[in-house]
Amino acid sequence: MFDVFRRILTVERAVGHFDSDGLWINNQPQIFTIKASVQATDAEILQTLPEGYRTKETYTLYTNTLLKIAEAAVHLADIVIIDSVKFQAVKVTPWQNMMFATKHYEVVVVKMDDDNVNQ
Repeated sequence: MFDVFRRILTVERAVGHFDSDGLWINNQPQIFTIKASVQATDAEILQTLPEGYRTKETYTLYTNTLLKIAEAAVHLADIVIIDSVKFQAVKVTPWQNMMFATKHYEVVVVKMDDDNVNQ
């Protein structure tokens, strides 16, 4: 129903595990595509992000696909590629539209620097 507003985006999901020293042991990443509406992130949402993310380029995605954010000692965050630029998923909020009975997720993504990998 809302597909006219959605784009096909590539997602890279880290596959691996943390070893006993807390270091990530990386396997080949899982690559898949999602459909998402890509929107500018409003100021209210920006204020809820950690301070280091507030000055970086961000987007808010609306998608039916649940993406992962980094969880200490569990997994790394998903990387979403938008116009050939990598963005890290930093906040995921489930949304339910009662009027249309559609379940989707609001995902805030932040542009990755060359030196930041799943903080």
